[in-house]
Amino acid sequence: MKITTKTEPKAKIKVTSGTSFAYETPEHLPKLHQVCCLYSRRGTFKTTAITNLLRMYMEGHAMERIIWVSNTAGSNKKLLKQLNIDEEDVFDPNEKGVVMKIRDIVEQERDEYVRYKQLRENYKKVMKDIKHGMSPRTPLFDNYLVSYYDVRTNTFRMPEPKYKCYDKRPPIVACVFDDVLGSALLRDKMLLELTQKHRHEGSLPEGGAVGISLYYLVQSFKAVGGLNRSIRNQATTFLVGRTKDEQELKEVAEACAGEVSPEVFMAVYHEATKDSSHHFLFVDLHKKDHHPSMFRKNFDTYLIVEDGVKK
Repeated sequence: MKITTKTEPKAKIKVTSGTSFAYETPEHLPKLHQVCCLYSRRGTFKTTAITNLLRMYMEGHAMERIIWVSNTAGSNKKLLKQLNIDEEDVFDPNEKGVVMKIRDIVEQERDEYVRYKQLRENYKKVMKDIKHGMSPRTPLFDNYLVSYYDVRTNTFRMPEPKYKCYDKRPPIVACVFDDVLGSALLRDKMLLELTQKHRHEGSLPEGGAVGISLYYLVQSFKAVGGLNRSIRNQATTFLVGRTKDEQELKEVAEACAGEVSPEVFMAVYHEATKDSSHHFLFVDLHKKDHHPSMFRKNFDTYLIVEDGVKK
């Protein structure tokens, strides 16, 4: 059978500008926003690994606010302290309306960012009006005056931004779900919707969105009452620790099947975890072009695969 082609130039697909990963991150770290699934048995690497990853984002000025959802957060206070997580951003997974509270935080961050941009855009005009004695008594004008007034110096000036990133981009928000298997949260359909639309949360007037990265830390990949398949299918990164459950390991491999064969996955998994139960395989399904591999042992060692065989 012979197949020939003929091009129809008027019917070409046009790709809109923009990207699924809109925000710059340090060159050694994965793209954002992301959905990350961390799978390992109890007492291994999950919380330590994710706090270190988020710490690296924060140190690289690529993340501003972190939400933590866990009923064991109190036992990890030292780890959470290094991420500057406020108590108001820690939630119990069985608490009613958790997903709405997360979405509200993203929208609040969006509103503060938009308001600051408006203050910056109107600052020169308002100062000019004051200088020339023009002070239209409108609620909006009064609102600007209050925002610009510095009680310490009794002068008007541009207020400091909540985050330094405001000059370049909106704040980057992340949420960690730590050991939430069996909780009411995972039965909430709104969590699935949040995961599917995570990049579009907190839409901006000029287009784009604040978005949110999501990190699921679980002890079992497909347990009853565990992560919905639709959530697993949204994952852009996986962290997989040592396990004796070969069936679950195969299921993790199948979740990556669109990007890598199960044989290659098993090879890099064993290489990453052979030395310690605290080591893990990191899989980045949307790696940056300059990263030599989508696989890493922990975060700092690339596992380079060629012709299906690890070098």
